[in-house]
Amino acid sequence: MLDIQPPPGADNLIQQLAQQFSSTVSTLLVTVDSTVMDLTRIAYVSLLMVGLLLYYTHVERRLGKDLIKGGLALAIISEFVFPWLVKL
Repeated sequence: MLDIQPPPGADNLIQQLAQQFSSTVSTLLVTVDSTVMDLTRIAYVSLLMVGLLLYYTHVERRLGKDLIKGGLALAIISEFVFPWLVKL
């Protein structure tokens, strides 16, 4: 049988690669998290603005009220519930 020995320093190299991978993934997740938060802010602000416009111009009061409710729900979930869940 062949007795193959790993090259010297292979364990150090593997450890460095694992640390680099961990750092890269951590940076990626922080970027994705901030992007998602920005997109949800755009979404709920848009919902609220359109809902208020429709409601107060009497163009479509029922749809405006529903959009306002949806915007408020999305705002509460994205600003309070999601950060609370991340801390758990």
